[in-house]
Order: sequence, then structure tokens, then C-alpha cells
Amino acid sequence: MPRPDTPQSIAHLDAAKKLAGTDPWLLSPYNFYCVPGNARGNNATAPELEPVRLFDNVYAVGNSETTVYAITTSQGIILIDSGYTDRVETVVVAGLKKLGLDPASVKYVLLGHGHADHFGGARYFQDHYGTKVGTTAADWAVIYPANLPADQATVQGRPKPDLVLAEGQPVTLGDVTVTPIAIPGHTPGSLAFIFPVKDGRQTHVAGLFGGTILTADRITTPGLKQYVESIARYLETAKRMRVDVELQNHPIFDLTPDRLARLKNRKAGEPHPFMVGTEPYVTFWSVVSECIQAEIVRRGD
Repeated sequence: MPRPDTPQSIAHLDAAKKLAGTDPWLLSPYNFYCVPGNARGNNATAPELEPVRLFDNVYAVGNSETTVYAITTSQGIILIDSGYTDRVETVVVAGLKKLGLDPASVKYVLLGHGHADHFGGARYFQDHYGTKVGTTAADWAVIYPANLPADQATVQGRPKPDLVLAEGQPVTLGDVTVTPIAIPGHTPGSLAFIFPVKDGRQTHVAGLFGGTILTADRITTPGLKQYVESIARYLETAKRMRVDVELQNHPIFDLTPDRLARLKNRKAGEPHPFMVGTEPYVTFWSVVSECIQAEIVRRGD
């Protein structure tokens, strides 16, 4: 049952509502996180996403609630996450091919965090295409916990540790550089990724928050406090790097289905529905932060 509100938690809820205003996109995280009973985890049986080109160099495949992003470069493809083990060939690989992308060109899989719905397809890419897989040292430990039986090492498609990612150490492939930002909270080594996206003659900067907490009740109070701190730190970088495109690997609270529909029907000269602007991007995650802070206050820890 939801914990009762206090004057302090209500102050955070009011702050979130004020930030969201009347913008439907900003109200989406408010309604998801701040309204009791609306937050939920991603559904593994949700429909598969129709493979789509979001930008000239960014594509989306996989599940509609656990999405994999492909970034094309002059020297191959970078995947952000890899989907579920049992659907990597039929959904992720097939989706790339449908978009005209060669899965053998995938040079890196970068993991937003070390849970199986994100790393599940990575071993397939390693075994079939020699792809290198990277996440943080902390989340390699999540993928391979100390008590993991030896015969379970390849269960759920656990990838071989190729790369240890860290904030301050960008990943460059060809003409594209992906900047990882540490956002611990959902897992100890969760990452956000910032990278350039191209829309015709324009270049924008995308932010993909790869360790989103969907259901706060599953996270300890120290974990939530760390998460709020991570959002604040991340937003400082997002402002400095002028992030103006919002992407999610669990796109269930940011109107992604609506934006995909608008992208499909977009006419020449119309604004790109995933290009939101830096200030609104910061406001979006500030709404999330205020809702999480309300939950922390309710707990009284």
C-alpha cells in the first residue's frame, strides 16, 4: 500500500507538478511516478517494437518496453543494450536486417546496466560477430555475482567481459563518440549515454538514461537517495553538453508511442518529435527526481 503523504512529500509533489505544467510530455513522468498506483515495471511480454529509424544515424529495435538502440558510424555500429536472450535472433538481429543494417557490423554493445533484459542478447553478438561488450566494473559484478555457480555462467546470455566502461572514458567508433555518465541507483554501475544524432543537416545531442528506476518500492532508501544524487549529477553534464534529444531503454513514461506515430507522419520542415530542447530535457528528469524525493520523505528513513 502507498505510504501516507506528509507536508514535506507534498511539497515535492507540488514542485513536480509545477515543473510539468501543462506540457503532455512533462506530465507523463509526473503521472507515472507521482500519482500513486501508476508506476510499473516493464512488461517482458509487451509487443515487439516495429523496427524504426529515429535519426539518420540512430535506429530502434527490440521490445516496445525494453528497446535496443543502434548508432551507425563510419566504422560500424554501436548498440545500446541487446534485449532478451530468447529473442535476440528473431527480434534484434531480424530488426537490424529489416532496417538495412548488417548485424555483423556491430562492433560494440554498451550496456545501460547489468540486468538480463539488457545484456541478454550480448553473448549472441560476441559469439557470432566478434562484438565487444562493455559495462562498468560494478555491473560486471552484477552480471557475474560472486555466488554464481560455474555452470550458470552462460545462462541468460551472460556476455564475456570485454570492456570496462567508466565516466570520463568515452567510447569512439569512427566518427561517433559516446560519453558514458555514471548514474548508480538502479544498479551500482548503471550508466547514461550521451551521443550525437543527425537529422538532415542538423546535429543534435541525445541523452539515454540507461538505469531508470521504474518502481521505487523495489529499491532501498539509500538506493533512492543515491539515484536522486545521480540524476542531479547527470543533469549538470546534460546541460554542459546541451542534450536536447530524450531517449529511453524502457520507454513507458515519456510518450514514446505517441512520438513514434508523429515521426512516422512527419512532413518536411516539421520539428523532430524526439528533439525536446535542453531546458525541457532537464525539466523532465527534474520531475522524476521530485517524485522520487517524495517517496523518500514518505519512508521517513
